Amino acid sequence: MSDGLSILQLRLDGLAETMQQTLLRCAVSPVVREGADTSCALFTRGGEVLALAEAIPLLLGALPGAVGAILRDYPAETMRPGEIFVTNDPFSGGTHLPDIAVVQPVFAGERLIAMTASLLHHQDIGGTRPGSVPPDATEIYHEGLRLPPMRAGQAGVFSPEFERLIRFASRAPDVVVGDLETQLAAGHNAAEGLRRLAADFGTGGFLTAVEALLDRAEAETIARLSALAEGPFRGADELDPVAELGPCAAQVAIRFADGRLIADFAGSSPQVRAPVNCVRSGPLSAVFYGLLTLVGEDALRNGGILRRIELKLPEASVVNASLPAAVNARMNMVRCITSAVLQALAEADGERMPAANSGMSYVIAFSGRDAAGEPFLSTEIVAGGAGGGPHADGAAAISTDVGNAMNISAESLEAMVPMRLISAERRRGSGGAGRFRGGDGVRREYEALTDGIAASIRGERFARVAKGARGGGSPRGSAATVIRKGGERIALTARSAVTLDKGDRLVIESSGGAGYGTPD
Repeated sequence: MSDGLSILQLRLDGLAETMQQTLLRCAVSPVVREGADTSCALFTRGGEVLALAEAIPLLLGALPGAVGAILRDYPAETMRPGEIFVTNDPFSGGTHLPDIAVVQPVFAGERLIAMTASLLHHQDIGGTRPGSVPPDATEIYHEGLRLPPMRAGQAGVFSPEFERLIRFASRAPDVVVGDLETQLAAGHNAAEGLRRLAADFGTGGFLTAVEALLDRAEAETIARLSALAEGPFRGADELDPVAELGPCAAQVAIRFADGRLIADFAGSSPQVRAPVNCVRSGPLSAVFYGLLTLVGEDALRNGGILRRIELKLPEASVVNASLPAAVNARMNMVRCITSAVLQALAEADGERMPAANSGMSYVIAFSGRDAAGEPFLSTEIVAGGAGGGPHADGAAAISTDVGNAMNISAESLEAMVPMRLISAERRRGSGGAGRFRGGDGVRREYEALTDGIAASIRGERFARVAKGARGGGSPRGSAATVIRKGGERIALTARSAVTLDKGDRLVIESSGGAGYGTPD
């Protein structure tokens, strides 16, 4: 039975990965097609994770909340074949407004057997700045169209009313609708595979096997956690200081009791009037990622693991924001939380855990009109470096821990916006020193080819950088600089909005990973 369950899990994982590859091949926007800013998963009819694509852990941690919110408003027994549900509400299980979840129930005959779900970063969903990631937002209402859990289509297609709503809200309606249609197609393909699986097992046999899969993953997790000392094990990290905001710190105490991982975030800072807050999906993603590292690569990866996680989150905090908090730049807070979680887990199981990663990523949105007067809009993600480990140097220029996005190539960027990518390289020497060095960050330099290009920049680790492990050193901090055509240099802050004219250059430099062990 165990071998059969492993094979079933592999087949389900393959379906989730096929969904992911459909999005990467067919999406319209380059942040998905080139940057891979999307995630897919399969769910049981009760809303538990059944299979995960090899994708961004940050988004995979959000999908259970989005599916759960949809099921609360539309119970499984009321769903019908061909219905489509969507949400992007951070306060109903989501992340931030550009990430729209598309959920489709899967039926074998008249019997609900599973659900497909995808989350994709959409190019623009309204708000005060193009790209829907305004660095100066102080509340959610500045950030764009907020969709509650809702029925958005029937008979396998989006309703005209839903499509019209999206088109009225977005500055890039064709791109957004095209990417939504791609999500729909990915779900349709996975649904066909699920129906074939159910036919192989018989519908009742399939549902029984699915429950056995979850139970087995839960049992494996209990066995692994029961071997660890109870704790508590503590970790903490903090975003760069901004005088008018006050502290933005994450604190966590992790205990292992009765085969459960209990993560208590008491002591984390109250939410702030800036878009750096995150909602519950952020700490869930961080703890889920950390727990996956503990259970090992051979463990079944499904909702059985999530059953053994208990989160204690202070209300209206930077780790669990409440309305009307702004959240579009939540990524670096989630990385801050992840750093704190990994510190705590390193106390619990130090021989397996490396030094801290860079703990940051840049998100840059370029927008304006080209020389012909046509509007353009493109978003890209710039990574940092990985921390050195117990046995090897950290990798350079890589998206780490809860991130798994790719850089956008020069060819793709230059085809979308009137910018020239002058250079893209390792930022040598930016990783922390150590017996095993931290990986270097990234340096990218852009030149504007027309006037009036708006650049919204969200970064982190300009002032506070990751700490080394076991005597290792810290990396260099991030930086962002505008070099005007006449030679003037302007140092930007971590969250900036700037206008570039023809001949101006933008230089982005990301932090590296921390070092492990005392340097030789």
